[in-house]
Amino acid sequence: VVLARDFVDGRGTAEGHGTAVAGIIAARAGNGVGIAGVAPDARLLALRACWQAGNGAQCSSFTLAKALQAAIDGRAQVLNLSLSGPDDRLLARLLDVALSRGTSVVGALDPRAAGGGFPASHPGVLAVAGDRGASPVAAVWAPAVGIPAPRPDGGWTLVSGPSYTTAQVSGLVAAGTIAAILMF
Repeated sequence: VVLARDFVDGRGTAEGHGTAVAGIIAARAGNGVGIAGVAPDARLLALRACWQAGNGAQCSSFTLAKALQAAIDGRAQVLNLSLSGPDDRLLARLLDVALSRGTSVVGALDPRAAGGGFPASHPGVLAVAGDRGASPVAAVWAPAVGIPAPRPDGGWTLVSGPSYTTAQVSGLVAAGTIAAILMF
């Protein structure tokens, strides 16, 4: 992690989802945890824009926009967006800026949302699904069940779902580059 910023509440607390996503992408081999990321040499911008809410997470356009701007300013070469929600004009414009600068944007496809949900449905975003039958709009499919990932307490666990599928693909895209991770 070359930069960690918390756009939510300034506590900077490690949360399960963000730790797992970051580790799937770039956990270092030989770190004593027992797993290595897909792109262990990638340098991460850990940008927390969402927060835990029960068993899920919540985000706001404002916190996501601040994190996306930080990723753009930090010249991230890959944006991992392990999240999904409604279309958002501000975030769409920021994604357009990132894409116009050559940034690869990888987004989790929500099979329950029309068009796969935003940002996966945004033009230029590499939409990732974990189930071939999830949606015809997916650009890439990757394993979605039983993915090894680190926990905030230093151990590791197996995780499942579209966020972690997206992290695997971001790792493949990021191999050797700076990946901006929106953690929550």
